[in-house]
Amino acid sequence: MPGDATELRLLAWNVLVGGIDGEDEGRRLQQLAFLKSIAPLDLLWIMEATGWHQDGGRRFDDVTAATGLTALPPVTSHIGDRRNHSVMYYRASRLIPTGPASELARGAFHHGVSRVAFHVGGIPLLALGAHLSYAAGALRLSEAHHLADYGRHFAPWPEDSVLLMDSNAPDDTDPEPDDWSAVPQHLWHRYREVRTDGSFGGFDRSARRLLLNSGWRDPQAAVSELREPTVGYWYDNERVPLRLDQALVTGPRIEVVDYRTLNPKIPDLTKLADHLPVLLVIRLHREPITPPVGSAA
Repeated sequence: MPGDATELRLLAWNVLVGGIDGEDEGRRLQQLAFLKSIAPLDLLWIMEATGWHQDGGRRFDDVTAATGLTALPPVTSHIGDRRNHSVMYYRASRLIPTGPASELARGAFHHGVSRVAFHVGGIPLLALGAHLSYAAGALRLSEAHHLADYGRHFAPWPEDSVLLMDSNAPDDTDPEPDDWSAVPQHLWHRYREVRTDGSFGGFDRSARRLLLNSGWRDPQAAVSELREPTVGYWYDNERVPLRLDQALVTGPRIEVVDYRTLNPKIPDLTKLADHLPVLLVIRLHREPITPPVGSAA
C-alpha cells in the first residue's frame, strides 16, 4: 500500500427484517457469523435492522461484538411502525468522527439516510448510507436530490465522499427484461418509468442518472469484472436479477480498488436475506489523483 494512502473496506447489506422470522433468529445469527468471518471491515451500512431496538438494543451490540466496529445512532424509517432501522458502523481505530452523525432532510426520505464526516489518517472523508424508496421512481428522484448535493464539494463537508445504498432501482449494467411478465404487473410501477397516461416504459433510472450527472462516480468503471446482481433469487414470483444495492464515490483522492457483490457458496448468502451484500474497497490518498481513479472519463 502506498505510504500516502489508506485502504478501506466498506460493506452495505440489507439483511431483511433484521434477520428475524417471527421468533426465529437463525438468519440473524448466521449473518453475524458471516460478518465476523470477513472482518476486518472499516465501514458497514446495515439496512432493515428491524426490531433491533428491542431488548435494550442488544442486536445492534451483537454486530459490534462480531465485527469490532462502533455503531453510530440508528436511523429509523418514518414509514410503518418505526421498527425498521438502518445503522452505520465504523472502525474507531482508523476512522475518527469529526461531527455528529445526522439524517439528511429528516422525513424527506422513505426509509432514511445517514451522514457523517470522518478523519482517516488526517484525511477528511464523508460517508453517506441510504435506503431509498421502494415505492416509486418519483420518490427516489426526490431523495436523490438531497444526495446530489455531495456529487461535488459541498462545504463544510469533506470533498471526498462515499455513498452506500439500497437504491431500490436498477444499476446502469442491468439490462431491460426480455419479458416483463417475470416481474409481477402490480410491481411494475416500482421499477419502470410511468408515462403521463399511466402506461409503463423501461427501467426508471432517473434518480441514479441525477446522481451521476451531479458528479458521483460509479466504482464499476474502475474494475474489470462486472459484479453479480444483488437480488432476484429470493421471491418465486420475482426472478429478475438486478443490482439494486450500489455504491458511488466522488472526490479527487479516492481510488477504487475493488467493487463486488459477495455471493460465496459457504455460507450460502442467498438463504440469509433477499439482498446480497456489496463490498467496496478504496484507497484514500493524501493528495489528489489526476484524473481521479474510478472516473469514467
